[in-house]
Amino acid sequence: MHQSHCQVERIHTYNMYAKLFVLCVLAGVALAREYPAGLHPAVCPNYPYCDTNTFARFTPDGMPIPEWVYNPSILPVAPADPNANVAAKYPANFNAAACPNYPYCW
Repeated sequence: MHQSHCQVERIHTYNMYAKLFVLCVLAGVALAREYPAGLHPAVCPNYPYCDTNTFARFTPDGMPIPEWVYNPSILPVAPADPNANVAAKYPANFNAAACPNYPYCW
């Protein structure tokens, strides 16, 4: 059986695209960088040329670790509330068990 000229060109075109696809896939695999486990590409895009402190400032997922984790003294300190630990004061001759939520008794 004899194939027409158009069918032969179509086969050559498909072969060309298949070869081009395989070439692109191989180029992508060859150019892909290998990052070690626990190193996110966003943390060190120039791997293996990374600052040693960079690894300590980010999680393995690439999330930055806040500075206060390493230096808690930079956290703001709220002024102490003088009434924070004061127990409820009951009136004289008042049964505290009758109203544990004093002064909200009803």
